[in-house]
Amino acid sequence: MEGEAQNFDGLLMPGLINTHAHTPMVLLRGAGEGLPVSTWLTDVMWPREGRLTADDVRLAMLAGGAELLANGITTSHEMYFHSEAVANAAAELGLRAVVTPPLLVADDLASFGGWPEQLEATVEQADRWRDHELISIGFGPHSAYAVPEKPLVRVVELAQKSGMHIQIHVAEGRQEGDALRERTGLSVPAYLDRLGMLDGQVLAAHGVWLSAEDIELFAARQTAVAHCPCSNSKHASGFAPVRALRSAGVAVGLGTDGPASHDRIDLFEEMRMALRLARLAADDAGAMGPRDVLTMATVEGARALGRLDLGRLEAGCRADMIHLDVSPLYPVVEESDLLTHLVYLGSPALVKDVWIEGHQVVENGYVLTIDVAQVRAEATARARSLAGL
Repeated sequence: MEGEAQNFDGLLMPGLINTHAHTPMVLLRGAGEGLPVSTWLTDVMWPREGRLTADDVRLAMLAGGAELLANGITTSHEMYFHSEAVANAAAELGLRAVVTPPLLVADDLASFGGWPEQLEATVEQADRWRDHELISIGFGPHSAYAVPEKPLVRVVELAQKSGMHIQIHVAEGRQEGDALRERTGLSVPAYLDRLGMLDGQVLAAHGVWLSAEDIELFAARQTAVAHCPCSNSKHASGFAPVRALRSAGVAVGLGTDGPASHDRIDLFEEMRMALRLARLAADDAGAMGPRDVLTMATVEGARALGRLDLGRLEAGCRADMIHLDVSPLYPVVEESDLLTHLVYLGSPALVKDVWIEGHQVVENGYVLTIDVAQVRAEATARARSLAGL
């Protein structure tokens, strides 16, 4: 690790891992408040996102990425348009990012080209970033309802050929798979499995409306899930079967989703919400504990991304870690109190220092790699323009 050795009080722990994010949505933060996911996407988000430029996305990723770093998040699994701008901004920030360019077929997004061109660009991008220490590229087909079968099959073929991973939204809304089931007789996971997608490394985002058979299939195929409890709550999407997934052996990480679908980029809040929703869904105050959600935010999130070198402070792992001021977490009477307080009382305000790949990117709460105030001012101006103000 670079720099001179320093003495710290507090807690040194692995950096938090965000397994599903659309961080450049900071430019659209709060848009479409109160809408269900399907209406929110088609009537609010996609029309505005179709007008985004690469410069817009780079600036938005710098602004949102600075929040990730200051909030103790050292790895983020990103899906957003103009993905080269996303990757460049993450590299500039010193943020570890797994970038999956979204594949979508929608009239509002025609400016991004047809699906063959989108997939070709993803393969070329993966080649450009192949040896980078912080950035890796995967495929990001949006969902089974937004991407026709032919391009989904092509994603499977390219992923099998290249060994690249796939991130896809699955079973986020109650009616999401109704049309697919009516046409094919299959649930969304079973349909993706029929296409061969689940034979590769796949992370399914949300996974709210999964049946017992879907969970068994995910476990058999080693398909991971990104649980986004705050976003699911904001859109009233439902209670994800997190306990059943983890009991079946499915790796479940935590995700912030986008700051338009949930306004904060804060895994401390996601941990608390995941714990509370699991207890409410089970009607059992012992259904999930602080250790479970902290594991999901670190080592289990790393496993969900196929990165066994992240999420732990051990020999052989990457030097991604955060230093927390735990003095507000009192009183610590029993050994387990610190962990419990960290989950129930913890917030980004505790994060003092952050290192990624051994390089310090946050010091005493301040991001070192960019001028955050300037970036936020520019982002505010661009957000007003996108909103037509």
